[in-house]
Amino acid sequence: MGTFTRICRYISKNWSLFLVSVVCMLISTIVSVQIPLVTRAAIDNVIVPLAEGKLDVELGKSVLFILMLEIIGLTVVVGLFSFVQRYANAYFSQKVIYNIRNDVFASLQNQSFAFYDKTHTGQLLSKVTTDMDRIRRFLGFQLTFLMMSVILLAVTLYTMFSIHSMLTIFLLPIMPCIFATFYLFGKKIRPLFTQMREQYGSLTSVLHEAIAGIRVVRAFAQEDFQRNKFVSKNDRYFQTALASARIRAFYIPLVGFLIGLGIIIIFWRGGFEVIMGTLTIGALVAFNAYLAMLVMPMRFFGMFISGYHLTMAAGNRIFKVVDAETEIKEKPDALTLPELKGHVRFDNVSFSYEKGRPILENITFEAKPGETVALLGATGSGKSTIIRLIPRFYDVSSGKITVDGYPVREVKLKSLREQIGIVAQETFLFSMTIRENIAYGKPEAKMDEIVAAAKAARAHEFISSLVHGYDSRVGERGVTLSGGQRQR
Repeated sequence: MGTFTRICRYISKNWSLFLVSVVCMLISTIVSVQIPLVTRAAIDNVIVPLAEGKLDVELGKSVLFILMLEIIGLTVVVGLFSFVQRYANAYFSQKVIYNIRNDVFASLQNQSFAFYDKTHTGQLLSKVTTDMDRIRRFLGFQLTFLMMSVILLAVTLYTMFSIHSMLTIFLLPIMPCIFATFYLFGKKIRPLFTQMREQYGSLTSVLHEAIAGIRVVRAFAQEDFQRNKFVSKNDRYFQTALASARIRAFYIPLVGFLIGLGIIIIFWRGGFEVIMGTLTIGALVAFNAYLAMLVMPMRFFGMFISGYHLTMAAGNRIFKVVDAETEIKEKPDALTLPELKGHVRFDNVSFSYEKGRPILENITFEAKPGETVALLGATGSGKSTIIRLIPRFYDVSSGKITVDGYPVREVKLKSLREQIGIVAQETFLFSMTIRENIAYGKPEAKMDEIVAAAKAARAHEFISSLVHGYDSRVGERGVTLSGGQRQR
């Protein structure tokens, strides 16, 4: 299924909001095109006759006042429908992104450890934030304004032809030139935007590592190394951004020149038509206003092409995360484990993180209920890996692991993992209260159970000494606690 089709499926869930946005946009666009016609009437029927002395001054003032009220009324109508359109469109785009973001997060939560071993955190954060915002802006701005541009172009050209077809024909060659300029601009700027997005992801990864590992950085006095690493990534991003700025600096004034050329054509040819008596001054002024209106559709058509490709690239990266299949899958007939006694057995187990580089080979042992089993070995020999295999964070390459005689591949993951407690070498605490962190594996735990667990870990005393006790927030990754306190 194509990326745009996938996005359309999310749009279809909120089609009513999208429809409201389109209808309001249609009305406001049609009404806005009427304003230059009223201006034309004011000039031709009131201002010019007054200047020539062909109209009574008091009557002219009254008619001019009525026409000004009409312009104000049209402006108010445009404003009201534009407000509803923008609000509905913002609600619609945010709702679509809300659903996509939830699907991305759900997919990330279901991924195996192997997925995170191969994926940089910064790149994932970039996909969830920057790429998601790219889609939101496309839905909330570019897609809707593309439709508005089509409507505005059609209505404006029809009105211009009805006023003076020959002058309109003289102006038509300018339109494709403006469109081509924006198209070339988008074509040149698009790869730079893609590079900037990728470089921003790398920059985020370096920043994330530097902040998350700040204690290690300080401990080894590697501030300069991290700074140089960040500056190098930042410099690449800066150079790419500078290249995109140069392109914008060339093409945007070029569009201004083409618009100026259109104005020259209007006043040259239009002035000639006024002299010949085939065009009124009011119509000439209206033509100038309609030229300004035509620039926006040309701009959006050109920019939409580049924006579309950027959005599809962002959507493709996001949906790769949504569609990523976890390597750890439950069987359709997986068993729900009863309460475990804790008899763990490894039977001829082999495992490797990468093909051709085995970590464990033909490991066989068992740990019976109530036993304390110590695994000894050099760094990198696979001690932590053995622990990760029991709750099936990874699947073994060969052999079998059983818990109370149940093969871990045959049981439901939730029923297995919720009965296994693991104390990691690196202590990770969430930015929540101490009470919430202790009860993380059992959210429904009562307070006396939480206190009992804290006492068993010899943490109750220092927790009680805190100002807010068990309701004290520990900060991101538990930064407000000492290393020993976090481990407890």
